Amino acid sequence: MIMSQAGMAFIGEVLPSKLDMARLGRRAVVVTALCSCLIAVFSGCNGVRRRLTITSEPSGAIVYLNNKEIGKTPISQNFLYSGTYNIKCCKEGYEMKETYYKAGCPWYLYPGIDFFSENFTPGELRDEQSCHIVLEQKREIPENELYEKASRLREEVHNNSVDRYSTGQKTAP
Repeated sequence: MIMSQAGMAFIGEVLPSKLDMARLGRRAVVVTALCSCLIAVFSGCNGVRRRLTITSEPSGAIVYLNNKEIGKTPISQNFLYSGTYNIKCCKEGYEMKETYYKAGCPWYLYPGIDFFSENFTPGELRDEQSCHIVLEQKREIPENELYEKASRLREEVHNNSVDRYSTGQKTAP
């Protein structure tokens, strides 16, 4: 096949020279090495694991965290943010106990620092918090005491009746 000089010049412009190919090959190796290093460094970044463990005395109480049932004690639950959580525990034969637990904020979760601790810390940081709740046994009220209390309240209401439509002043019976 015979080719003109103009055709050879065009092919020379399109096909890179051996020098350009060597430079391109070295760049590809460098970029691949950098990407491999970045993946190796940041693949171990697991961020922060926040966990709240709730125990009770006696154990086996049903736990509600922010009005959502999560299970029976002892139980651990992941949480996202530091702040106040509503915890309710109840068990048959015991009084229901409601409390507010304030999940504190460790130094590595302060604003500004948290970005780096969440994204660039090799390994995993753990924020483990616990809350222990003591339940009190239900007090059984004897039946005769209950009737006496009901009678006293009925008499009190009858003797101190209040007119609903007045300003709260007592009226004579």
